[in-house]
Amino acid sequence: MLKPILYTALTLSLLYSINNVNADPMGMKPMPVADAPLGYIIHNPYENAPLTALVTLNGHKISNVDVTIHAKGETGVSINYQVDDMRVMDEGGVPIFGLYPAFMNTFTIKWTENGKQRSHEYQMLTPDIDMGFSESQWAKAPIVEVEHVDADFKDRLYFVNWTNPDGKSGQLSHNNPDAPGAFSWDGKPGFFIIDTAGDIRWYLNPYTTHNSKNYDSAGYAMGMNVTKDGNMVWVQGQGWKKMSLMGRMISEHNLPGNFIDASHEGIEAANGNIFIRAAAKDYRRADGMLVNTIRDQIIEVDNTGKLVDYWDLNTILDPLRDAALLSLDAGAVCLNINIDQAGHQTTLDDLKNAPYGDIHGVETGRNWVHVNSIDYDPKDDSIIISSRHQSAVIKIGRDKQVKWILGPEKGWSDKFQDKLLSPVDATGNKLSCNEKGRCRGSDFDFSYTSHTAYLVPEKGTLTVFDNGDGRHLGQPMFASEKYSRAVEYKIDEANKTVTQVWQYGKDELGYQGYSPVTSIVKYQQDKDSMMSYFASAGLFGLGGGYGNLKMDDTTGKVKSILVEHRYGETKPAVRININSHDMFATGYRAQVIRVNEMLK
Repeated sequence: MLKPILYTALTLSLLYSINNVNADPMGMKPMPVADAPLGYIIHNPYENAPLTALVTLNGHKISNVDVTIHAKGETGVSINYQVDDMRVMDEGGVPIFGLYPAFMNTFTIKWTENGKQRSHEYQMLTPDIDMGFSESQWAKAPIVEVEHVDADFKDRLYFVNWTNPDGKSGQLSHNNPDAPGAFSWDGKPGFFIIDTAGDIRWYLNPYTTHNSKNYDSAGYAMGMNVTKDGNMVWVQGQGWKKMSLMGRMISEHNLPGNFIDASHEGIEAANGNIFIRAAAKDYRRADGMLVNTIRDQIIEVDNTGKLVDYWDLNTILDPLRDAALLSLDAGAVCLNINIDQAGHQTTLDDLKNAPYGDIHGVETGRNWVHVNSIDYDPKDDSIIISSRHQSAVIKIGRDKQVKWILGPEKGWSDKFQDKLLSPVDATGNKLSCNEKGRCRGSDFDFSYTSHTAYLVPEKGTLTVFDNGDGRHLGQPMFASEKYSRAVEYKIDEANKTVTQVWQYGKDELGYQGYSPVTSIVKYQQDKDSMMSYFASAGLFGLGGGYGNLKMDDTTGKVKSILVEHRYGETKPAVRININSHDMFATGYRAQVIRVNEMLK
């Protein structure tokens, strides 16, 4: 791998001061700018984040560092952040985050040295963006269109995760042909950060952290979360990674030996450990059959990668429950997207005759539960999971016992009947709901094929993204009746009741916001707000989506919607549309990024 300095020269990144240009004419290394009081600039110092740079110290001892990346034009957004003194020493210079691609950036560094306040303004030309989307011949990156931003949300930065298949992973599979697992899903990382003007200000180099031809380096990069120390952690195929915002790879770990196929979630919990959704290899079922399981193991590892605990959902829940599976649109089963099956409601024959592997169906060895998020509750040392294929959010203790189930009651065996939460109104009166979850005389609704369930400790509530496929355990007569919601619930664990507190999407977006797969909603304490990302609205026209487009229709694209609301409101303070010109690139999740917390 090329050294960062050589990489700088070969990518033709030009280094400037405001009054003087001074670069090695041979292009072999960056040189100190003549009138710059600090050292030279290294573009993309760790090779993973092309819109970052490092201003070296050249022997200076500085403190109280403040950085401003100046806005591009009148409508651009400046980024300002402070860098902790220890972070400057750790980086070996001043970290520069948030540069514009293909642009002569201007940024100002202020600092204290020898008791005096100093500052200097720099200019730097960055290369154009390359997220690996260009192979599709449609776009270098998703297209960001800002519809509305309130003034007090102007400083927001959003991290967005897209999946970007590259079609090169066909030869990678598990050894057992009768139990292939879920490893066939692979693609270049689609991580990027946008500002509220719609400009991309950071992205992950798709060629340095992923290799579709290597077993340990392939797989979708998914489920990115920010850790307590301000770094990023995500899962990818057979392992998980931790990286700084500057692109420094802090650690890379393989999954513990008995587990495979990590995707969807890697999250640091309050106890400091990482919770990952994975699968089990060479799993012996009760009938003696040997399979690789599918998306049904929750593992807890420490920061060294050592296994701390695991939850085998095959023994905790019921792999034979089919009530939710029978309601699915067979054309849009998360990653198993089959345009030819769009609109076909799954049947018993589909479930029972499905091949083993990452296919929705009953029994261990098929995708019967499809967990897509994990949260940890330190109050009682429990986990909370979102299960797409059971249309349920479920809390499970350290003792591997179910504490409660948020979902319609149909299909749950006697073992779980006393775990089902009963819907009540705001005054505590029990609602009249049938076994499929339809509640009479109320706007309360369960979540169906949910994607993310996270606690809101500040409010004592739980947020869930309700994708809405299979709502009320069936398919509507017309696809245009479908909708997705961001929803907030309050759960009374002692009385096993649940109240719906807030929702957005049913009335405000309707069918336009219907996202058959992926997406997220998460509370933001700093602005007392809810950030929601309808990540797959209009996906290939599935379920009707903006017209029933065929896979070879070059107009097909995903029209995802990112919104942020002040708490309790339904009028967005922010609305940004993030669209794809590539039929195969799909929105996954989004997060609010706070730079000052990540460069402390």
